Amino acid sequence: MRSNWRCIHRTVVRKHRQREGHASLPEGTNTNTAVSQLPKKMVEEKPALSLPQALWQKYSTLDDDLPKLNSSNIFIASNAPGKTASVLAVHDFGITCGGEEGEVSRLCGQVTELDITQNCISQWQEVFKIMQQIPRLTFLNLCNNPLCGDIPAGLDVPSCPQLRHLVLNSTQVPWKTVYNILEQTPNVEELHLSMNNYSGVDQPPRSFPSVKILHFNGNNLQSWAEVCKLGETFPSLVSLVMHEVPLKDIEAPTEQLQETFLCLQKLNISNTGVGSWESLEKFNSLNQLKDVRMLGVPLLDDISDEKLRRQMVIARLPQIVRLNGSSVSEAEREDAERAFIRHFLDSEEKPERYHALVSIHGVLDPLVEVDLTPQTTAHVQVKFEESVKVMDLNVQQTLKEFKRSLKDWTGLPPNKIRVIHINTDLNFDGHICHTEELKYDKNLYSYQIRDGHELLIWPRPPSVPSSPSKKNPPKSGSGPADKFQAKKELQM
Repeated sequence: MRSNWRCIHRTVVRKHRQREGHASLPEGTNTNTAVSQLPKKMVEEKPALSLPQALWQKYSTLDDDLPKLNSSNIFIASNAPGKTASVLAVHDFGITCGGEEGEVSRLCGQVTELDITQNCISQWQEVFKIMQQIPRLTFLNLCNNPLCGDIPAGLDVPSCPQLRHLVLNSTQVPWKTVYNILEQTPNVEELHLSMNNYSGVDQPPRSFPSVKILHFNGNNLQSWAEVCKLGETFPSLVSLVMHEVPLKDIEAPTEQLQETFLCLQKLNISNTGVGSWESLEKFNSLNQLKDVRMLGVPLLDDISDEKLRRQMVIARLPQIVRLNGSSVSEAEREDAERAFIRHFLDSEEKPERYHALVSIHGVLDPLVEVDLTPQTTAHVQVKFEESVKVMDLNVQQTLKEFKRSLKDWTGLPPNKIRVIHINTDLNFDGHICHTEELKYDKNLYSYQIRDGHELLIWPRPPSVPSSPSKKNPPKSGSGPADKFQAKKELQM
C-alpha cells in the first residue's frame, strides 16, 4: 500500500507543477515533502483507483461516487466501456489494481486494445488479473508502470494466445519476467522493451520465434555481442529499432551477424556510436536487410554535405531500397555509386567498395568544375567608321548608358547611335553564328556579349517625313542600303 501512495503522491505533485507552469519533479525528490506543500484538497482529489473505476471515471456519464460503484448501480451509457468500445486508453489515472473479480470482464468484454500507460500498477498479479478477464485482448500497453519486480513464486502467468502486441517501455521489467510472460503469450509479434536500463541481455533457455518486431530504444547496450544475443533470443526478427543506444563499432564477426539475423529487413541505429565505415559494411552480410535508418551517428560527422552523406551510405550498402525513410531509386543508386568513385579517385588508400564499383561503372573522369559567377566585363572590338577600339566592356551597364559613353568618340547623341552585336563564334559550317541590332534598353549581359565579340556603331539616318498617302512607311535602317552596308562591314 505504501508504494501505491508513493505513486499517487508523485502523480499529484506532477499534475500540480504542470498546472502552475513548473518543471517536472526531479528524480530523488522527497514526494512526501512535496505533497505537504500542496493544498490539502489537491492531495485528496487523486485517490488510488482500480482499472474499472478509472474506466467509469473516463467513459461513464454517472455522477456516483466512484469508490461506491458496484454491479447493483452500474448503468451502461452509450459511450461506456464494454458497450461498443474495442480500444480503451486510460493514461495517468493512478490505477493500482484490477479491481474486484469479474469487474474487468463485465466492462471490457469487447476490448481488443488496452492502453494503461503511466499508472501505478506495481504488482504482476494485478496485471495478470486484468489480462485473464479480457479474452479478446490483442494489444496491451503497460508503459511507465513500476513493474520492476519478479513474478512471485507460485503465481501463474495466464495464457493469452490472442495477444499480438506487448509494450513494456519504462517499466524496468527484468529479463526473467519478460521471458515468463512470453511463454504464455506464444503469438506476440511486436515487443517494446525501450528505456528499461538494460546494459546486457540475459538469454532464456529457449528462443521466441514469434517475435518479429523489437523496439529497444534508449537502453544501455554498448557491445554488438549483446545485440547478437537479441537476435538469438528472437531469431525471426524482421525489424530491430535501437535508437539512442550507445553502441560502438561492430566487433562481432560478419559470420555471426549473418547467422543471427537471418530474417532482418529493417534496422534503426540512429543516434548510436557507430563510427567506422568498416562496421557499416558488415551489414552487407544481412541478406534480407532492405531498410536502414542511421541519423546522428559519428560515422557521418565529417561529411557536411547532406547529399554526399546519403550517397556515401547508399554506395556502401548495395542491397538497401530505403534509407532514413526515403526510397532509393535505381537512378539515385547509380548517381551515388558514381559519386563514390569520384570521391575516392585521388585518394591513396581506396576502400574495397571502390574497386567493386569500378568494375561496374569503370574509372570515371572528375566532374568539370563550371564557374557560374556572373560575367561583369567582356573583351570586345568596337568599330565606328574607320576607327576600331579594343575595350573591356562593362556588361552590367544598360544599352542607353553604353551609348552615352560613345558620345565623345563618335560625336553622335545617344538617340542617333545604332549598335550591332556580332557573335564571332563560328557554327558547324564555319559561318558567324549571330548578328543582332541592340534595340532595347536592358543590361548588355542579357544580349550574351562575350570575349572576342564585335560591336558595330552606326549613325542612325535622318527620319523621312511620312507621306499622307502611306500609312506604314518603311522603318529606319531596314532598307536595301542598310543591308548592303551591314554585309560590307561583316566582310571587312
